[in-house]
Amino acid sequence: MKKTIVIFHAYYLPHLGGVEQYTKNIAQLLKKDYNVYIVASNEEGYPDYEDLDGIHLIHLPIYNIFKARYPILKKNKKYKALLKKILDLDIDYVICNTRYFQTTLLGCEVAEQKNAELFLIDHSSSHIQVGNSILDFLGAKYEDHLTRKIKKYNPRFYGVAKRTNEWLKYFGINAEGVFYNAIDDSTYIEPNRDNDKIKILFTGRIIAEKGIVNLLKAFNIVDKHFDNIELTVAGDGPILKELKDKYSSNKIHYLGKLPHDEIMKLCSESDIFVYPSMYPEGLPTSILEAGLMKCAVLATDRGGTKEVIPNDDYGFIVEENVEDLADKLNLVISDKELREKMQNNIYDNVIHNFTWVHTVETIKEALKKH
Repeated sequence: MKKTIVIFHAYYLPHLGGVEQYTKNIAQLLKKDYNVYIVASNEEGYPDYEDLDGIHLIHLPIYNIFKARYPILKKNKKYKALLKKILDLDIDYVICNTRYFQTTLLGCEVAEQKNAELFLIDHSSSHIQVGNSILDFLGAKYEDHLTRKIKKYNPRFYGVAKRTNEWLKYFGINAEGVFYNAIDDSTYIEPNRDNDKIKILFTGRIIAEKGIVNLLKAFNIVDKHFDNIELTVAGDGPILKELKDKYSSNKIHYLGKLPHDEIMKLCSESDIFVYPSMYPEGLPTSILEAGLMKCAVLATDRGGTKEVIPNDDYGFIVEENVEDLADKLNLVISDKELREKMQNNIYDNVIHNFTWVHTVETIKEALKKH
């Protein structure tokens, strides 16, 4: 009989994010050898329980406050009924994604009650703290508090990049290895680029922490020097309308939230992908997908980005300011030979080192040891 894995995470698709894609992809490959359940918060009125493509989903009720950052479980009758459904399972392994969510703490409690092996995959590289607001300060304190509580359950820690494992040492945690974030190489689309234009792309949540404002400002600077460039912004978020009003141009296209296949098609049509994040990334999925589609990538030094872009032959690491981003955009736009070298090198790195098959084999080997 197949053993059972329950994966706990704050959110699940169609919530847009790299960790959600990570969970989906490891679950899809693990289900061949295991019964896989995913437990996540119910932020959008999804069914409490559903079977989706061979994976069992359980959505727990949450309060309608702080749900964009830290969903708080609503422990009502529905929650208790769903928790009983989880505890009635014969659970062999619990996998929790990220440290700083209540669902992770719940996963630890379930693993203890069921005497299941407990793994925690972390996706961060610093606190979720960009500004100096009281919310940022309290958020960091909240993360630290949850991490201290989670450590008491002695999970086996893994990071999605080496950089993540270095960050875990801040909490006195020595990770046992790396379960790399990755991509599905079968989603590769042959690049179909417009020779008359240079297309720049951003995909992701439209929040200030992702650096989208810096990108729009930098684009306005370089746009003065080139007639043949355009910027596409794909994604949704709380500041989208504000940005559309403030940074309006016939060279800037706001597409909103798109299905994953359309995002990949956009990457295949784009020359340059920019990911100027100031968020505590693990290993950004967007960078891997853009690399697979042979985009030249400009990204900030967040999470495991330098493991994908080890030097300037593979892309540019940019500072977290408008000036450096504009300068490096200017270089890549101006130099076709440099751009093509970056495109080919990052593709080779991604295809040889960052695929889901490789990551899931590493996970399965770790599970078999315990």
